[in-house]
Amino acid sequence: MENCMVLEWDHIEMNFRSYDNITGQSIVGCKAILIDDQVFVVVAQLFGGSHIYRYDESWTKFVKFQDIEVSRISKPNDIELFQIEDETFFIIADSSKAGLSTVYKWNSKGFYSYQSLHEWFRDTDAEFVDIDGKSHLILSSRSQVPIILQWNKSSKKFVPHSDIPNMEDVLAVKSFRMQNALYLSLTRFIGDSRVMRWNSKQFVEIQALPSRGAMTLQPFSFKDNHYLALGSDYTFSQIYQWDKEKQLFKKFKEIYVQAPRSFTAVSTDRRDFFFASSFKGKTKIFEHIVVDLSL
Repeated sequence: MENCMVLEWDHIEMNFRSYDNITGQSIVGCKAILIDDQVFVVVAQLFGGSHIYRYDESWTKFVKFQDIEVSRISKPNDIELFQIEDETFFIIADSSKAGLSTVYKWNSKGFYSYQSLHEWFRDTDAEFVDIDGKSHLILSSRSQVPIILQWNKSSKKFVPHSDIPNMEDVLAVKSFRMQNALYLSLTRFIGDSRVMRWNSKQFVEIQALPSRGAMTLQPFSFKDNHYLALGSDYTFSQIYQWDKEKQLFKKFKEIYVQAPRSFTAVSTDRRDFFFASSFKGKTKIFEHIVVDLSL
């Protein structure tokens, strides 16, 4: 709909209401950034360049703060926010052959391009991961297996480190932790998506999930309940729940969302919600409820 909608929880009506609307051209992603009590939103667009908006208290709305140079980002596909040594960065993964996935850094006045990572690989997703106390970026792409870049403390740049073999054409990579172990979910549109675990040397596969037509495999959790949401463009989307005894994800529930593109867990002070964005229909909001069957 060419907009970035900001919703606010209404404590009286007990629902989410529209608060502000950032309009644009073919918006593919909006990422909120909080820096020193200032709220920014990075708006990545396919046309017209990408932009950064800042919340203006006097206007009680988001106003344009900065443009992102079109020469670097031509076909953005993902925005990832991260911090290293109290410095704030974000990366935009570029999925065009001529694009450059670029890291941007905050310098107290604005965001500037800090490092371009590599050319010609049609990157689909970026994920920041802390592996054994060291900062890493995982980049997935259309033309190679996911690569792992490691932060070099002396040069203060990301350098190639390793890759995840036998995982071509990964659309998205997400990291999550359960019981102090690090996991990855890798989404594939054709073939099986994978869940992998770090074993102190490399990521090893622990589970394959049939995922024809999937654009996202999103981990999320509410307290001690861990889930994976596997979207589907062709059928019902699947919610998997982590089985502590079997150490695997098992099918938990089916939900219907037209062409889901992302899932996000949102909690208010007392209630837990699950947002499912749609490429073809309306965004749906589900509530997570724990039912006590012991009585």
